[in-house]
Amino acid sequence: MIRPSFLRRLLALILIGVLTLQGAAAQLPDLGHTAQSSLSPAEEERIAEEILRQVRFQEPSYVNDPEAEEYLADIGQRLARAGSLDGRFRFFVLRDPTVNAFAMPGGVIGFHTGLIITSRTESELASVMAHEMTHVSQHHLARMLSSQGTNTALALASILAAVLIGRNSANVGSAVLAGGQAALIQNQLSYSRDYEREADRLGLQMLAGAGFDPQGMPDFFARMYAQTRSLENNASSYLSTHPLTQDRIADAGERVRQIGARPQASPIDYHLMRARIEVVQLGARTAIERYLAQQDKTPTARAATLYGLARAYLADHQPDKAAQQLPELQTLGFGSSFLVTLAADVAIAQGRYAEAARLCGEARARFPLRPSLQYCEAEAWLAGNDGEAALRVVDPSLRTLNQDYRLYALQARANTLLGRSTETHRAQAEVYALQGDYTGAIDQLELAQKAGGGDHIAQAAMDARLREMRRLNACKKTRKAIFREQNSGKPSRGTRCAWLEVPATHPAYQEGPCQHAEWRPTACVGR
Repeated sequence: MIRPSFLRRLLALILIGVLTLQGAAAQLPDLGHTAQSSLSPAEEERIAEEILRQVRFQEPSYVNDPEAEEYLADIGQRLARAGSLDGRFRFFVLRDPTVNAFAMPGGVIGFHTGLIITSRTESELASVMAHEMTHVSQHHLARMLSSQGTNTALALASILAAVLIGRNSANVGSAVLAGGQAALIQNQLSYSRDYEREADRLGLQMLAGAGFDPQGMPDFFARMYAQTRSLENNASSYLSTHPLTQDRIADAGERVRQIGARPQASPIDYHLMRARIEVVQLGARTAIERYLAQQDKTPTARAATLYGLARAYLADHQPDKAAQQLPELQTLGFGSSFLVTLAADVAIAQGRYAEAARLCGEARARFPLRPSLQYCEAEAWLAGNDGEAALRVVDPSLRTLNQDYRLYALQARANTLLGRSTETHRAQAEVYALQGDYTGAIDQLELAQKAGGGDHIAQAAMDARLREMRRLNACKKTRKAIFREQNSGKPSRGTRCAWLEVPATHPAYQEGPCQHAEWRPTACVGR
C-alpha cells in the first residue's frame, strides 16, 4: 500500500495535474487529469523526471523491475502509435493489492500490482493503459481548470488529498473533505463522468487500432464493478457517485459491438510478466503454495505456473528447486526474454556466472530492445568478480548521452571491483545526479578530483561536470528560497519535494544559476 509520506510528497505535484483511475478496492472516482495548456512540453518533461525520481528513489512500494517496465512500455508504444499520440510515456509498478492505475504530468503512468494480477488478458491490461493515456492526451485537467478558474487548483489539491489518503483511512479522507467545498467536489465528480466517457470512447479506438481486443475494456470494467458494488452504499456521501456505473459498462459494450470484438490469445510475455508480478504481490512462500496447487489446462498456463514457481523459489533462496522447473519449461518451446533472464538468474544463484553472462549476452541480439538483458549480463560478470567484462557490457552505452541510472550504478560497481577510485566516483556522481541529489554528485566529483588519474581531457570533462552540478544545486537552493519568500516561512516537516509555481518574471530567473532554465520555474522544497 502506498505510504502516506509518499502521498504528501505528491500533493503539490497534484496542483499542476494528476489523474487517478481508481479501481476495485479503492472505491474512488477520477478527479482530474494532466494539463497541457498551462505547461509546455519541456515543463511536463521536467515534472515527469521529478515524479519518477520520487517514485524510484523515495517510495518503498516501488517495484524495481526493469523487465516489467519494458513490457508495459511495449504496450504503451503500440497504443501511442495507434492513437498518433505525441509525447513520451513512462511506466512503473507499485506493490499494492488495490486495483488501481494512475497517470501524472508528463505521461508518467503507474500500475498497482493488484491491477495487473486482476487482469485476465493482455487486452484487459492494455484497455486500462489506453484509458489513462487518453486522459493525458485530451488534457482533461486543463479543460476542467479553465472552466472553474485558477483558484480551483487549491480546492482540487484538497480533494485529491482526501481521495488518496482516504485509501488508507476513510476517517482521515472524510475529515479532509469536510474542510473543502461540497459543491465543488460534486462538480468535479460530474466532470469526471464526462471525461471518463471520453477516455472510454477514444481509448477503445486506440485499443482496436493497436490490434488488441476492444472487448477487454468492458470485460475488465464488469469485473471491477462486480467487486465494488457491494461497498458503494458505505461510501462517503461526497464520493457516492462512482464513475464506474452500469451505464458506462453498457456504453463500452455497445461501442465494442460497433467496432467488432477480436478474440485473441494473450502472448506468452503477458502471462510470464503477470506471474512475475504475482510473486511480488503474494510473497515467495504464498506464491509457492499457490503454484504447486495450480491445475493448468493449456501449455501457456503451464509455462506461467512453472515460471512463477521458479521465480518464487529464487525469492525464497532455493535455487536448486528453481532449477528443477527449467527442463519442463524449456520443452514447452516458448521464446521470451523473460525465460532467458530466469535461466540466467538461476545460474547466478548456483554460481555459474559465465554461463549466465553467456545466456544474456547471446539473447541481446535476439531481443535488442530489452535493456534488462544488458543489466543481466553485467550483473553476471560482477557476481563472478570480473569487472573488466562487466565494463565491456555497459561502457559502450554510456559513451553517448545516457540517462540510465542502472547502467551508471553497474559501472560504479565494476570500477570499485577493479580498484579504480576516480572512475568509481565519477560513475556514482551520475547516479546521484539522475536521482536529483546534486549535493551527493558534487561530493563524488570532488572525491574523483582528489583521487587523480586520467589525462587532461578526462580532467577537463570532470571539471565541467562539477561546475554544472554546482550550478544545478545553486538553482535548486534558489528555488527553495523563492518558495519560502513567497510563502512566508519554512515548509512543513515531512514535505520532501513540493513543486509549486514561481513567477517566471522573478529576478532570480533573469540572472544567476537559474537563468537558463528550460521550463517554468518551480520550487523544490526539502531534499
